[in-house]
Amino acid sequence: MTNKFQTYVDSIQSKSKLKLLLVPILVTILIIVLNQLLIIPLIFIFNDSFKEVLSFSGTSNLVSEAISLFLAIFLMTKISKLSTEQLGFSKDNIATSYLKGVFFGTLQVLSVFLMIFCLNAIEVYYVANIPILIFIKILVFFVFQGLFEEILFRGYLMPMFTKVIGIKFTIILLSFLFTCIHLLNPNLSMIGLTNVFLAGVTFSLIYYYTGNLWLVGAMHTLWNFILGFVVGSYVSGIPTIYSIFFSVPIEGKDLISGGEFGFEASIVETILELGVSLFVIYLIKKEKKGENYE
Repeated sequence: MTNKFQTYVDSIQSKSKLKLLLVPILVTILIIVLNQLLIIPLIFIFNDSFKEVLSFSGTSNLVSEAISLFLAIFLMTKISKLSTEQLGFSKDNIATSYLKGVFFGTLQVLSVFLMIFCLNAIEVYYVANIPILIFIKILVFFVFQGLFEEILFRGYLMPMFTKVIGIKFTIILLSFLFTCIHLLNPNLSMIGLTNVFLAGVTFSLIYYYTGNLWLVGAMHTLWNFILGFVVGSYVSGIPTIYSIFFSVPIEGKDLISGGEFGFEASIVETILELGVSLFVIYLIKKEKKGENYE
């Protein structure tokens, strides 16, 4: 399966380090800045309240994220001369790939939630204060948000950097950059920072193994959505207003619960990310070993 990702790398025609390293970084920075600025006029256009924007339920949130995704694809394909296929948007079995990501993303976040709950580090309250239309609206927003972040770090930068510095250094560097965009998040802790880095490693390894952006995009989406709006934890330090359940950290058990950064700062999440990463590394090595015998 790693052959698919390698075809993306091999199909990149340019050999210029400037075009393979500096240009993608500048394009990515431009896209991130535009993503942050785009929502400002849209808030006034759709007359969204401050509460709606903060809860990701505003129409401006959804529209800005959708535009940002398509703008990112447009800039990447035009500036770096890449096809959507090279960006990881495989045309084969799209629904199956996405549903696999939904399954694995759901399994991952619910596993963390249940372990933290069983360790008595959170109190869980059923509130169901999220209307169905807002629930759907937020879910659609996170579909675009998950694909947007994954196309930046996995679909675009990962094959370009790999062409120059190899896959190992690329995964480390991109996981570091992925961590940097979370540095201004509230309630950040060292474990939270470490886990964001490990999540970057996990997503990168899965993308390297599958070459499928639909899958990792869906995993990213379901992690954020279920975390914030189903089990009601903080999402990378950001509190949620609407949810089906609310998970309240128990005082003195921040190491397990993640405290006010959410489950992403939990030692349980650290163990899970390490476990998933090691398992994917095992699958990659197993595949490589099999290829050597052929």
